[in-house]
Amino acid sequence: MNRALAAIAAFALGAMASPVAAQINTPSPAIDGEQGSILVYSRTVGWRHDSIDAAWSAIADIAHEQGWSVTFTEDARWLEADRIAAFDTVVFALSSGNSLTGEQQASFRAFVENGGGFVGLHSAGDASLDWDWYQSELIGPRFIGHPLNPGERTGTLRIEDTDHPATQGLPETWYRTDEWYSFDASARGKFHVLATLDNSSYVRGSWVDGSAISTAEDHPIVWMRCVGEGRSFYNAMGHTASSYSEEGMRSLITGGIAWSMGEGDCPADD
Repeated sequence: MNRALAAIAAFALGAMASPVAAQINTPSPAIDGEQGSILVYSRTVGWRHDSIDAAWSAIADIAHEQGWSVTFTEDARWLEADRIAAFDTVVFALSSGNSLTGEQQASFRAFVENGGGFVGLHSAGDASLDWDWYQSELIGPRFIGHPLNPGERTGTLRIEDTDHPATQGLPETWYRTDEWYSFDASARGKFHVLATLDNSSYVRGSWVDGSAISTAEDHPIVWMRCVGEGRSFYNAMGHTASSYSEEGMRSLITGGIAWSMGEGDCPADD
């Protein structure tokens, strides 16, 4: 796919009221000189975010800027072995729920463990995908809730690794508004933590059952690890459409995708 097509895709996706399986078929980077090939998957079986359009548009812009080819889809057949092999990394952009068959799970797992990349954005880690390998190896801790009424709150992030491609150039103390996910444990130990949320900077509130949202004092919000020969990067932020127009978030996503395709090292787990 040429770079002009990526830009056209961004405009077309922005005009969609609700994205459907919009396919942009791409040749191998080895054929057309592109620097990498991305599959963006946003099928939702659980909660559906209004910000999917904005995420797709932002990733189309990023791909155009970086010289990457990109395919957007909500069709899980693109994760089958004969198709997924054409890509360097797969971005689960606000996907949710159990959308993959057993065969598709197996081909996606083989893709990652044999050198492919994975990038998860926000609800890709909301625990609605009931698959042990995905949860334990790519995401880690399980989502347990987020603030409600309002769900979006201002919080303070601490960037822990300023050398990683995803966090280079970000302010070490970063103030932003999002829907802050809480998890049942810290990702630290099995994953390398890039950014944490300061729990004292926002009010966690209660979850849908009325119970208080509790979380460990250590509250990672962006982390990564190597999985077999592949790489996994997860960013729990990105609930709002406006997130994807923020320079900092775009930089974070750009670096996360680049790292998942092999830029930079695999740091030791924290």
